Amino acid sequence: MAPVEFTVTGGEGSPLEFVAAFLGSRSLVVVTDPGGWAQVSAGLAVGCPASTVVTTSVRVLRFAVLDLRHFSSASSLPSLSDVRGDVVALHDTRSWDTTPVVQALRRLGRPVVLFTAVHTWVSAVDPDSVLIGWSAPFVVLASPVGAGEGRVEDALWQFRELERRRLLRFTALPAPPPAADRPVSVVVALPGATEGIAGALRPGAEYEVWVHVGQHSDALPGDVELRAVLSMNGRPVLAESFVLPAEGSSPWVSFPVKTPYAAVPWTGDLVIYSGVVPVHVQQVVLPVGAGESRASVRFQLSRTFADLEPLASRVASVLVVGERALVADGPGVPSWVSLDLGDLPHSFPVAAGLDPWYGKDFPSFCEDLAALARQGSALYSRLFGSDAVADRIRRLGRARPAGMMIASVAGSSVPWSLIYDLPFREGPYRLCASVGQFGPFGAGGDVPAHCPVADHSGNVLCPFGFWGLSTVLEQPVGPLVPVVSSRPRPFEVSMAVDHGMDRSLTERHVTELMSMLPPEVVTSAYVTPSELGVLLAPEAMDVVHLHFREGFLDLEEIERWDREGVWPRPHWPSRKPVVVGTSPMPGLVRAFLAGGASAVISPEVAVPQDMAGWVTGMVLARLAAGFGAGEALRLSRWEMLSRGNVMGLAYTLYGSADLRARLNRG
Repeated sequence: MAPVEFTVTGGEGSPLEFVAAFLGSRSLVVVTDPGGWAQVSAGLAVGCPASTVVTTSVRVLRFAVLDLRHFSSASSLPSLSDVRGDVVALHDTRSWDTTPVVQALRRLGRPVVLFTAVHTWVSAVDPDSVLIGWSAPFVVLASPVGAGEGRVEDALWQFRELERRRLLRFTALPAPPPAADRPVSVVVALPGATEGIAGALRPGAEYEVWVHVGQHSDALPGDVELRAVLSMNGRPVLAESFVLPAEGSSPWVSFPVKTPYAAVPWTGDLVIYSGVVPVHVQQVVLPVGAGESRASVRFQLSRTFADLEPLASRVASVLVVGERALVADGPGVPSWVSLDLGDLPHSFPVAAGLDPWYGKDFPSFCEDLAALARQGSALYSRLFGSDAVADRIRRLGRARPAGMMIASVAGSSVPWSLIYDLPFREGPYRLCASVGQFGPFGAGGDVPAHCPVADHSGNVLCPFGFWGLSTVLEQPVGPLVPVVSSRPRPFEVSMAVDHGMDRSLTERHVTELMSMLPPEVVTSAYVTPSELGVLLAPEAMDVVHLHFREGFLDLEEIERWDREGVWPRPHWPSRKPVVVGTSPMPGLVRAFLAGGASAVISPEVAVPQDMAGWVTGMVLARLAAGFGAGEALRLSRWEMLSRGNVMGLAYTLYGSADLRARLNRG
């Protein structure tokens, strides 16, 4: 049989994912993937066929599995007719010709995945076949243009030659279907009734509000402990714990309520908590006097409730709902606090007088830090009143920095990283020893999870009093994204520059950025707002670095990209970049996250152009090194502090603190 010719392309992903993608159109897939075979054959008894299920990002594969190496000839094979599986996975053998077995299965309409060595000749390949190999970091896809025999080794050689000549084309995996939301139902019933009621409720009457988390097609890793919290206007907050089983739906949870005497739509909030984290928020409207009950989703951190395990590290949360917030710092009932700051100042010092290393001398640094501490302490007292929240955060943040979530249904003007949870007031103060150690000209070293100095009595200035420095702070506004890309591709940064930025400072910034990252991973271009939409259309980067003046881009422009098809739909479905801005981006955060970004990092106030570039480089270098986004930003704040610069507290992470550029493979 003559060697076959191939059409060779590349792909990004794992070989098994491309196996799943091709099985709808090909009846034979030849693959050289020892790791894939190990996954498919896990638990396979020697000499026996078996069934197994493998989940990929494309679809679930149900295999009938048989290792041909355990048999002396085709005649000694056991029957596969009773082994369940949409696909037959075979491991090739050098002892005898396996071609008749493969052809027989294909004629019976059972697609075959043949695992073999890279240099083995495979007979009877044809246009209904595909050969899959690996040339790091890409998957090699070889489609025969005729019938004959072929080996993956030849396809790899052709791939590398095309790569050398820059003639290579790439085949993308199909985008995974969006996960359906797990439903959360709210029903109103009369006390003791077994069915809900429709229509208006009587004023001043007793009812029960039932809450139920429905089932989902995807099973959970295990049973999940949740807590339902109902807060109707004018009534105390109610909480009930329940268990959502790994399969199926939760039991109904009921809350007794008494309607107001006025005939008005009665509103409130239903929150589903996992630990202290609000993962699902609905507005509930009960029709007192007229109308019908309704509930609408206002906020979600998870669509399926299957990805809640990482949230167990959070020790407290603040759920921002308009002019007030629901605070959870333990297993008790969450409490409401007002976000009305009145005339309390909450501003950052002018970032002027910086030395060439973006810092200030020690006296000026202490003056800036003390000014922020006075504001932050007043904010903490106004918001929380007592030291209970601060004490719990410090107590639970001993082994590692405490995780703190500010979940936002609606925006607020509270600078959360600036909150200072130690007492501090006007007048003489003493410096905590940590100021000298971690501030400018200090000894430095690894920043611990909590202040190494035990005594914080009196009017003491300590960097660990600020939430932005003592906790890993995150401010998500929607579903959490755990990883920018699961593909084993190089880290890439796409930098877009406003024409109005100072050219010399921009060049300095690019030079600094390339000193912190490999130069080849950074691409940059000067753009107009309309050109920016085209630049950001493809899935071609891990970081979108927006180096522009405040006001350069507005919400209407981003909406136009989506409306007029500049951005494809879905946009950034699998490679979901972090958007990092050097200027404040009010109004743009939710638009970028809705457009497929995994997170947004930006300052809340204007910062000097050159300093903004330095901060960006530090954050991106840590993301590229494998840090989570929250810890990357926290450590960058500390590095700025070591130069005598307090402006790191002006930066906010809108997204998951656990977000990483790549999956941890260790």
